[in-house]
This record gives sequence, structure tokens and C-alpha cells, in this order.
Amino acid sequence: MLIERIVYSCLCAALLVYIACKYMKTKETPYIVLLSFQIISLMVQLLSLFKGVYPNYAIQSFILVFSVIVPSTLFLLEYIKVDVNEYFLIKAGDVLVKRNDYNKAIDLYKHAAEKNPNNSETYVKLGKAYNAVGDRRTAFDKFAKAVELNRNDYKSYYEIGIIFNELNKKSDAQVVLDNALRIKPDFTPASELLALVLCAENKYDEAINVYQRAIKYDQDNYDLYYSMGIVRTELRDFNEALTCYQKAIELNPKLFEAHFSIGQIHLLKGDLEDAATAFRNASQSTDIAAKSYYQLAKISMLQNNEVQAIAYIEYAIEREPSYRYKAETDPMFANVKEYLTGMHMVSQAQMKLEKAIDEKVKNEYHKEEKKEEVNLQNIEIQDVKEEDVEFNFMDKYNL
Repeated sequence: MLIERIVYSCLCAALLVYIACKYMKTKETPYIVLLSFQIISLMVQLLSLFKGVYPNYAIQSFILVFSVIVPSTLFLLEYIKVDVNEYFLIKAGDVLVKRNDYNKAIDLYKHAAEKNPNNSETYVKLGKAYNAVGDRRTAFDKFAKAVELNRNDYKSYYEIGIIFNELNKKSDAQVVLDNALRIKPDFTPASELLALVLCAENKYDEAINVYQRAIKYDQDNYDLYYSMGIVRTELRDFNEALTCYQKAIELNPKLFEAHFSIGQIHLLKGDLEDAATAFRNASQSTDIAAKSYYQLAKISMLQNNEVQAIAYIEYAIEREPSYRYKAETDPMFANVKEYLTGMHMVSQAQMKLEKAIDEKVKNEYHKEEKKEEVNLQNIEIQDVKEEDVEFNFMDKYNL
């Protein structure tokens, strides 16, 4: 037992010398802190050895952690060529990025890059951080440096493609995105961006080819089918577009934008019932409910059902008031324009009426605070007379 304790103490002493050398070489604070703990641990170990007493479990755990486990771990990481400081700098930078504190993250990543200038992943992180703060020029340089260090870094090619696309350099974006897909053909984000770049240059057939290749690697990606449907629609290849949208809905029944697109195609083809069904499905989404009801109103007008059209317009207005003005200026709703205008007048008059009442009540309340009730019977409302509003549209539509 004595021999084991002597060997254990020698191991602690050896690791102490190792950490002391690391401190002398780097002059970094963490090493001096660890070195202090090691010295204390070794002194306790030697003291217990000479006095023939055994420390309690808490002290033994302290000695084991700071004299053996931590220094041994550092030695092992160095042996397998992992820079501990660089590792922790990068991890700390990642935490700051998650908190959207990009400037501090940049500082940490820069220190990590200084410690290991050959780590391409560090430059990728730097590039993303610079891009997040709007410094595209520096971001581009960092991504280019990552590619220089690692020619197979498809993620950096993709990030450079994003920057080129934002700068409206479509041809350059296409080149780097092609490189990314050459390295990793199943990298879906690069495929999606490349297709968008091609569409921006009116190269729709090439964009479709990109989507088709991407689908081979990612057959359950409904976004790819939906995006390809949009391109097919641009080419007026409506049957193929419908197939794409339906496949997207099959993969994701709640893709309401695809339902809306199907409705538009059926409306263009004159299939009013199919179009109405699609728009009703699309109206389940709060984001596109207003425009879906507006399209349903158009279908109702085409079917000579003006009452139903008015109801759908009111649904649309309820969700997005701007559709009131849109409907008033849309030639398709000329036959019900008088109703829409009257409804608008009532709405405006009602708002004025309520505002005037509120102002009068407030004034009376402040004047007669001590009274329990405010007498509203004698309130005179200027310039707002409800009887002046024309209600002829009510008689016209028998409402």
C-alpha cells in the first residue's frame, strides 16, 4: 500500500512538472490556476504519506481530479494534437452566436484562428459571424480562406454563393454553387439556392433539372416539389405544376400555399369548382386566409352569386382590411361596388361616431368626477349624422 502511494505521488509530481512547463510556454492564466491546485494536492499527498494517515474521501477526490484527471486529460489532448485553448475558444464563441452576440464571438474565433491558422472550420464560423453583422467583404474573405485550406469545404462554397446572390452576382453564385454540389451532390440547400439563381436569370429549364437532381437524394422534401411547381407554373406547364403541388401536399397536407397555387391554376383553366375547393383548403391558414377568401369571392362572381361573393369579401376584409379598397377598385366586383362603398361609409361613420362619443364622455367625466354616472342623453355629436349615410345598397340586394 505504501508503494502504491509513493507511485501515485510520483505521478502527481510528474504531471505537475508537465503543467508547469505548459505555463512557462504559454503564460496563460488557466495553467497557473491548475498548477496551484496541483501544488496543494501534492503537498496534502506527501503530508499524508509521511504521517501515515489517510485523507478523507473529499480530499482524495480533490487530489485525484486536480493532480491526475485534469492534467492527464490535457496531456492526452495534446498528444492527439487537440489544442485545448482553441477548442474552448470555439465552443465559447458558439455559445455567444446562439445568444446573437456576434461581435464577442468574432473576437473568440479570431483568437482561435491565431492559435491554429490551419483549421478551416474556424474560418467558416468567422465568416458566418461577420455575415451576421453585415460585413460581407470580411465574411467573403473568411470563407475564401476556408476553401483555400480545404478544397472540399462545400459549406464555404455555399456561403460564398449566398453572398454572391445577395450582391446580385448571379453568374459567380452559379459557379460556386456548382462546386458545392460537385463535392456533395445531396446538399439540398445548395440545390435550392442554385435553382433560385437560375430562375432569376430566366433559366427555368435548368432550374427544373436542379430540382429533379435534388429530389433523387431527398425524395421526401416537399419544399423541392413545391418550388419546382412554381417554376412549372412560370413556364405555363400547368399539368406538371399540378402534379408537383399535389406531391408536395401528399408529403405535407398542411402546405396551404400549395393548395392556393392549385386553386390559381384551376381558376386559370376555368375549373371553378376545383378552384373553389383548393381555395377553401388554403383558407385554413391564417397567413393566406384573406387572399383565399378574395379568390373565392371572384369565383362566386363568375358563378353570378353576388350575395356569396359579398360574404367572402367580408371574410377577407375581416382578416385584412386592405381588401376593402382592393375590392372597390377591382372591375370584377363592379356590380357590387355600391354595396362595398356603402359598407365602407358605414364603417367610417361608425368610427367617427364612436370617437366623438368617447371624447364627449371623457370631457363630461372630468368635469363631473364626483357624480356617480355621466349623463349622455344631451351629448351633441357634430358633423356626424348616421341618417346621412346612404343605405340604398341594402334595398338593392334585398338585405
